[in-house]
Amino acid sequence: MSKLNETEIVDRIYEAAVVAPEWPSLLSEFAVHIGGFMGMIFTSNPGKTAWVTSPGYEDRFERYIASGFSAQDPRISRAIERGLVGQMVSDLDLFTPDEIANDPMYQYFRTRGVGCMFNVPSGDAIVLSFERAQSLGPYDRATIDYTDRFRPHFARAALMAARLGLERIRAATDALKSIGLAAAVTGFNKKIISANSLFQELIPSQVQDRRDRVRLTHTGSDQLLANALDEIARKGNYASILSIPVPALEDRPAFVLHTVPIRRAASDIFTNAHCLLVATPLTRKEAPPVALLQGLFDLTPAEARVAHGLAGGDTLTELAPQFGVEVSTLRVQLKSVFTKTGLSRQSDLVALLSGITLRTPDT
Repeated sequence: MSKLNETEIVDRIYEAAVVAPEWPSLLSEFAVHIGGFMGMIFTSNPGKTAWVTSPGYEDRFERYIASGFSAQDPRISRAIERGLVGQMVSDLDLFTPDEIANDPMYQYFRTRGVGCMFNVPSGDAIVLSFERAQSLGPYDRATIDYTDRFRPHFARAALMAARLGLERIRAATDALKSIGLAAAVTGFNKKIISANSLFQELIPSQVQDRRDRVRLTHTGSDQLLANALDEIARKGNYASILSIPVPALEDRPAFVLHTVPIRRAASDIFTNAHCLLVATPLTRKEAPPVALLQGLFDLTPAEARVAHGLAGGDTLTELAPQFGVEVSTLRVQLKSVFTKTGLSRQSDLVALLSGITLRTPDT
């Protein structure tokens, strides 16, 4: 073990609880302290894989994720099976030497580790693990018992980080309320974990937090929302629609729901935040500016120009000479506008666009 002062270790653990970027160096220092070379913390649930590791081992862990081992790590299932969740255990507490020798994950990493699992308020099971070279063999019992003395501190730090993360989420939605925007945050399970009072006014008439995911009561809009949430979950290039028009009801105005991916630093793994939902309210006044249409519906300048012209009462035949293009070109652009707004008829598009003027917080 290193000469690192134990009091300093505990202080570093609680520092990381409130200063997330400190986790990588803490994991590295503690791993060396107990005779290892790398530490990592990760969550591995059906809807989420988040992690942080010692500096310099990010690529190694990326390969671990890409290999699929994170979703099927035998250490996790064996710890649950043997009732060892919440305890610091070594690989030999979980497997026989023969199982270790033949398991694909160990063949991939060729390391021996010590670690534990514990739960945080987001509902995630957090796995803490410290690895040592296979040539050194497994951690001895004295080192495991020594390491276990720090387990409660790591668990409390994770608990603190999770609660602070939830408070940051609430603060973010409340800040948007102050400028007149209804906002909510969904978790990796696609359900709402926080919503300000303006967003709650949309529930249940236009928005519903169902068992499977947050939903919109308008069928067409809801399909666009489902696609957007799936796209964000895949961390793709966001080619699909991320701004979704929601028609008005008799007593509720129309709005555009913007789905904003939440991309945190790798070290901030304790919150369950996945997507920010921001509802931009609309009022019925006049044809919206081209720039506003671009921002609301992710339209290209040409698509926004066509949409604006139609909302102003012109036809495609009338718009073509104004824009110096063929009617067939405008039809292609209009088709793209239909796709991005979730509509299929020109009359529906005009009806929607004629009501798009941003409300101020006082209206």
